[in-house]
Order: sequence, then structure tokens, then C-alpha cells
Amino acid sequence: MNVKYLFQGNVISLIASLIILLELTLLEVNGINFIFSLPSVVILWIIWAMAIPSVLSYHMVKLERQKMLDFFGTLAVIIAGIGLVFLTLGKFLGVELILLGYFFEPIAGIPIFLTAKKIKLTYSSLFFWGAVIFTAGLPLYLFSLGPVAIVGDAIKMIGLIGLLLTLNTRTVVKRM
Repeated sequence: MNVKYLFQGNVISLIASLIILLELTLLEVNGINFIFSLPSVVILWIIWAMAIPSVLSYHMVKLERQKMLDFFGTLAVIIAGIGLVFLTLGKFLGVELILLGYFFEPIAGIPIFLTAKKIKLTYSSLFFWGAVIFTAGLPLYLFSLGPVAIVGDAIKMIGLIGLLLTLNTRTVVKRM
């Protein structure tokens, strides 16, 4: 396990989670149709762009069941990217594809969980299960239950912060 890349992937994921929280909150306040607005589309493209270095960083960790992350993480990025193109064109199919792409996030996260639990099981569990709740909550926006995804994202962030604080950051930062 390469701790430097685990730290790096977690930092990128935390920043992306903060931006995701912004998007989720805007969707909750403004309604589901906000997703077709220019600010929402720009935010979603930023989140998508951050997924690429995140997946690449986690790839460099040499996780347990690495191929699972490589396959499902790449699949999630590709499907969500195609969805963003459709969303940018104003097509609801884009929303559906983005949701499908996000469906693979927790699956891609299993190798991260299996590896990070050796550092701190509690924080690794919060990160993983927060991602599961977040993902399960996304389609609930259609039923005015967006707070489920917001809570999941917040739980995921607590896990990420805990993992980052648990890692020997001085050693990691010096090697970066």
C-alpha cells in the first residue's frame, strides 16, 4: 500500500465531496430542475473532472482487489461523463446516466475500504457507508428526499477527514 497516494486520493475525494455538497444543497433548495441550469452543469463538470485524478491516485495505492477499483471506477467516470454531455445538451437521459455512473462509486470503493480499514476501521466504514447512503439518496431527489444524499455525503466527508487525520501526514506531505 502506497500511503502517499491514499492520502492524495482522500484529499481529492474530500474536496470533491465539498463541491458535491454544494450541488446537493443547491438541488434541494432550487428543485430537481436546477440540474439543467448552467451553474449546476458547471459544478457537475468540475466534480467529474476531479474524479479522474481521484481514480488515478487510488490506482497508485495498490489496493486490495485493485482491479475492482480500476474497472468500476473507470466505468463510473466514463458513464457519468457521457451523462454530462447529454445533461449539457438539456437531455434528462444525462441525469439517468449520471445516476448510473454514481451507482458504481460504492462498488469501486470496496477496495479502498478493504485497504483503509487497516488504518482505521471506523473512518474507513464512515467513508464507505457514507458513499453508499449518498448514492442511494441521489434518485430520492425525484421524491423530495434529497437530504438522504446530503447526509450520506456528510458521513463520507467525516470518514475522509478522519482517515486524513489518522494517516501520518507529516511523512506523506514530505514525500509529495
